[in-house]
Amino acid sequence: MNAPAIPAFLQEAATAFGQTEKVEAVAWCGSSAMGKADRHSDYDLYVYTRFPVPLEQRAAVIAERAKESQLDNLFWELEDEWIDQSGRHFNAMYRACDYVLAEIEERLDRHTAQLGYTTAYCFSVANGFILYDARGWLRSVQERLRQPFPAGLVRSIIARNRPVLGVGMLSCYFAQIRAAITRRDPISLNHRTAVWIASYTDIVFAINRRYHPGEKRVLSYLADLPSLPANALEDLVHLCAMAGRLDSPIAEHITTMLGRLDEWIAGK
Repeated sequence: MNAPAIPAFLQEAATAFGQTEKVEAVAWCGSSAMGKADRHSDYDLYVYTRFPVPLEQRAAVIAERAKESQLDNLFWELEDEWIDQSGRHFNAMYRACDYVLAEIEERLDRHTAQLGYTTAYCFSVANGFILYDARGWLRSVQERLRQPFPAGLVRSIIARNRPVLGVGMLSCYFAQIRAAITRRDPISLNHRTAVWIASYTDIVFAINRRYHPGEKRVLSYLADLPSLPANALEDLVHLCAMAGRLDSPIAEHITTMLGRLDEWIAGK
């Protein structure tokens, strides 16, 4: 993927973060970097650190650039958010270098799979556009991530995620979806459908030897893949439309999707 033009204001902010002694590298990723931004998108900065950066140091960098900010959010990763004088939204996410290396080892060396989104963390690290990397640490990490996708990880992702989709496992997502319909439980139906899609797409990205992009804009990333199960994009859109309807033929639709997925996997 070709690097986008780096906005001067973004480079300047990344350089300021880089001047703190505990910061190893800063990268720009997310929708705006990947050419998939819309009016709701912000600028995502990933700040890779050797040691935790104290709040007062982070606040000092952001205060010079923000008319409004919300710092030290701990709901997902450690994050600081702010809006600058031009109304642009920013999100800085702080990641420990040791954790990054451990995550990469878990996926690429140990071939450990998860239920859905197995390689989403790898995606954000691999696809970040480097704005600051004084010692070349992040460049070397990205070179590691851009090596061929391990065949062992593909097998692990299929082995971990295919049984929960349906057929062959008593408590699979498919069985839970059918139970939700019987119980007239739309919240359970919606949730089980969402995790079904996460595991389904985990398999699809893995077989294509691509990292999973996460939960946002999945359809657009799927559309860029060289190979898909028959009717995959249309089937996913249809499945989402049925996820909140207790009277929909969602079980029959999932059965069709599973047949198409298995036929596709067998051909690989």
